[in-house]
Amino acid sequence: MKEITIYERGKGRGALMPLFAEKIHAGFESPAADYEEARIDLNDYVTKYPEATFFAKVTGECMVGSGIFPDDLLVVDKSLTPSSGDIVVGIIDNEFILRSYFKKGQKEYLMPDNPYFKPIERNEITHFEIWGVVPHSILDQRRRNGARINRFEQLLR
Repeated sequence: MKEITIYERGKGRGALMPLFAEKIHAGFESPAADYEEARIDLNDYVTKYPEATFFAKVTGECMVGSGIFPDDLLVVDKSLTPSSGDIVVGIIDNEFILRSYFKKGQKEYLMPDNPYFKPIERNEITHFEIWGVVPHSILDQRRRNGARINRFEQLLR
């Protein structure tokens, strides 16, 4: 039951990507959208501790309710301490698992965000370790075109 694949960080810095000087507004197109001012290293954006940060590719569907789908790329930061509600990579029986961390009273759970999966309570039998917190995800919007088109077609009926 492999739910994610972990990729180790390369030793060299990645290629710098263009950074637009203006923020992109989702409601209307910015007149400065094609003005390029600086360059950004995504590593600087996603973590303060690159040596503790890994990338993981999702292979399961347990977090689709949180907008995380198979083949999405996750940033996993081992330097962060999980808070209730954080998406985390856990380890159970020497396998990585993707869930949301939830603490209620003295009980701790790894919660799926898909009704077809069950919560996992930390106890003597299902002891889990939190391996890292997921502060960012990168998703392929073009893969979502089919679902988006279906919603648009329903909206226009």
